[in-house]
Amino acid sequence: MYTDLYTGIVPERFPVQDGLQIEWYIQYAGKDLMTTQYSLTADVLIEILEKGREVARGDMAPAMFPRNPIGMMFQQSLVNEMSKTGMIQHPERTFMEEDEYDELIKNPHEFLMEKCLPRMNKGYAKGEVHRALNFAKYLLSAMDQSRALAVATATIRERYGLFAYPEGSTALQAVPFDFIADFLRGFSKIPLDMRRRPEKLLEAMEALMPYLIYMGRNKVQSPLGCNMIMTHMAAFLNTKDFEKFYWPTFYKICHICAERGQAMSIFLEGDWTRFLDYLQELPQGTRLYMEYGDPVKFKEKLGKKMILSGFYPLTLLKHASKEKCLDKAKELIDILAPGGNYYFSFDKGALNLNDINPENYIAVMEYVLENSKYDNAGEPVTTARREDSIVKFSHLYPEFKSKYLVSFDEFKAEYPPVDERVEPLMRAAYDKYTSLVNVFGF
Repeated sequence: MYTDLYTGIVPERFPVQDGLQIEWYIQYAGKDLMTTQYSLTADVLIEILEKGREVARGDMAPAMFPRNPIGMMFQQSLVNEMSKTGMIQHPERTFMEEDEYDELIKNPHEFLMEKCLPRMNKGYAKGEVHRALNFAKYLLSAMDQSRALAVATATIRERYGLFAYPEGSTALQAVPFDFIADFLRGFSKIPLDMRRRPEKLLEAMEALMPYLIYMGRNKVQSPLGCNMIMTHMAAFLNTKDFEKFYWPTFYKICHICAERGQAMSIFLEGDWTRFLDYLQELPQGTRLYMEYGDPVKFKEKLGKKMILSGFYPLTLLKHASKEKCLDKAKELIDILAPGGNYYFSFDKGALNLNDINPENYIAVMEYVLENSKYDNAGEPVTTARREDSIVKFSHLYPEFKSKYLVSFDEFKAEYPPVDERVEPLMRAAYDKYTSLVNVFGF
């Protein structure tokens, strides 16, 4: 089903995805949210996900992106903090001053590593030795958690025949405006920069492009994989500011990913209905997952070119009658499913145990699964060619370089192989662990 969906074919039925986050699974399993997040072994995760199968009905293995409180402990993170409820949140903070744009523009990666990381993580601000030790502890904890997640996900996938992205085929893709707003200037300061120093902000976003392109690379290119963009600020901007500050680099990032054969999966936070004409310009096969908006307009303008999902209000499942919940599912299926290019999902994921009534959730999922079949399976969604929808921008940006990212050829000049036979082994190890540090680094 997913192969057909992602390659422009009407599937036997449209895929159906759950709306349950790892925090919900932990609570549903009767475990304490706060303490369990400090002890997420593979066995614990499998137990939690098995219990969740009482409610989960979707076709995809649970997509788990838990924050890492143990890693945060060693970082002494100011970027993510756990509340007394056990939820880990991203507080509103500023880690770059308004007069530091020139430093960011001059060399984004070095500025981020040298200035911003110690501000974001107090454990990195205590001198070189403390920073090295705390990063090592953080990295080891992150690797342990990643292994546990991989084992648990693979186990549940195999037990229940669920879809999962091919290993190495996904990556989180940051876009410049959100990156600066989320990590550097904050939600409250970025509007001031748009007014007081717009040209510096624009220059900084362009300067960040090579680094963000590099960080979004995938080890494996697959039509089943994707680069995932979690949009934040766009819906809060007026149309003029969206056109000037948000869209240009966002648009280029999407096409640059498409150039190398990678599809984009984009969560459109808020209501993007007024930006539909812009979304039409994205590469064919882009996967759009909507929080709010007018599904009729999305289907009319984007249904042949883009893969659509979302819109179903998770909050409806909490207090509404079963009939009302089913009526909403039928309404969205009738609008979005015809012609293909659709998979069912909710507008957001359940975090707290009381975010949903499990009976309503199960009823909706079972109804959708029973009403997801197509009569015209195997037909192409469109005769348009994906390659004709891609605009090439990658040649506009230089290869990402930083003094903190040294190639193996540069490295071996300082530490040469003792014999030519070990050079390929050294290179493979160097590339593997350099990549690993970059994944878990900034």
